[in-house]
Amino acid sequence: MNGKIPAGLSLYLDAVRFLAALVVLLHHTWPLLFPDFPLPWPGHSAVVVFFVLSGYVIAHASRPELGFRGYAHHRMARILPVALAALLLSVAIAPLVGDSPVPFGGPMVFSWQNVGLNALFVAQSWMDVSPPFNPPFWSLNYEVWYYIIFGAWVYAPNRLFTVLAALIAGPKILLLLPVWLIGVALYKFMPVLTHRRAAQIFVASVVTGLVFIWFDVSVQIREMMKVVWPIAMGFTHGSGMFVGDFLLGLIVAANFMAAASLNMKMLARIEVPIRYLSSFTFSIYVFHMPLVILIWNGLGMHIAAAFYPVLMVFIFILGQVTERQTKFYRAALHWRAPDLKKSAT
Repeated sequence: MNGKIPAGLSLYLDAVRFLAALVVLLHHTWPLLFPDFPLPWPGHSAVVVFFVLSGYVIAHASRPELGFRGYAHHRMARILPVALAALLLSVAIAPLVGDSPVPFGGPMVFSWQNVGLNALFVAQSWMDVSPPFNPPFWSLNYEVWYYIIFGAWVYAPNRLFTVLAALIAGPKILLLLPVWLIGVALYKFMPVLTHRRAAQIFVASVVTGLVFIWFDVSVQIREMMKVVWPIAMGFTHGSGMFVGDFLLGLIVAANFMAAASLNMKMLARIEVPIRYLSSFTFSIYVFHMPLVILIWNGLGMHIAAAFYPVLMVFIFILGQVTERQTKFYRAALHWRAPDLKKSAT
C-alpha cells in the first residue's frame, strides 16, 4: 500500500490506539482501586498493539521527499513535548507523593540521573532505568530508537548509520524491533482481500488474540525459555516475552490487514469523537502513572468515583498543551538538521 491510509482504516487504527491506551491505564489502576475484584487487563499486550501500529504509521510517514531533516523534525515535534512534560511532571510531584509504594509505580525514589537518562532516551539501552514514578515510560525509549534505526535505514546512504544506531540501542531494544517491523511490512505489502475473506480473518484474529492473551501465551513461552536459557533470558529484562510478542504482533497485523479491506465505513458515523479521543492517546499513556501516584499518595484520593474523573481532567489539561499542539511544536522546533545524504558526500 502506498500513499494515503484509507479513511476507514485510519479511523479504526485511531479507535484501537485509544482503547489500547485505556487498557494500559486500567491495567495499572485497577489493582489499586478494585483489589477485591481483580481483572486481567492486558497492559503489555496493548503495548504490542502500539508497536505494530507505530511501525505502520511511521512507514507511511517516512516519505522520500522529507529527507532525514524533515523526518527527524516531525518525530521530534511529536515525541519531545509529551516526553519532556512527563519527565517534568515526575520532578514536580516528587516533593508531594512520599514513599508509599503504588502498584506499577516503581521505586518511590526520585533520581535526577534517571530523569536525565530518560530525557536522552538511553535508559533502556544496555540498562534498565525508569524515570521516577513512571515505569511505563520504558516503551518510549524503545519507540525513539526504532524511529532512529528506521530513519537511518531509509535516509542514510551508508548502512553504517543504521548499525551504529542499533549498537547504541542495545540488544534489549533490538529484541522487540521485529514486532515494530511487522507494522512496517504491513504498510509496504498490504494485500487486498475479498470482503468475505477479510471478515473471516478479522473475526479469527480477534478470537485468536483474546485466547492468546487470556492464556498468557507470551508469559508461558518466556518461562519455558528461562528454563532452557536461564542466563541469556536474565539479560532480556522487559523484552523477555519477545517471542510471544512477535506472535501477538502477527495476530494484530492480521487484524489490521482485514480491517483495511473491510474499510470500516460504519465508523464514519462516530468519526468526530474517535478523532478527538485518539488525540489524547499518547498523553494517556505517558502521563497516567505519575498522575496516579500524585492523586493516590499526594491528594489522598482513594475512591474510584472521584479518582478517575480527576485523573482524566489532569490528562486532558496536559494533553491540551502537549499532544494536541503538535503543529505548534512543529513550527517552534523548526531547525536545520544535517541531511544524512549530504553530510556523507
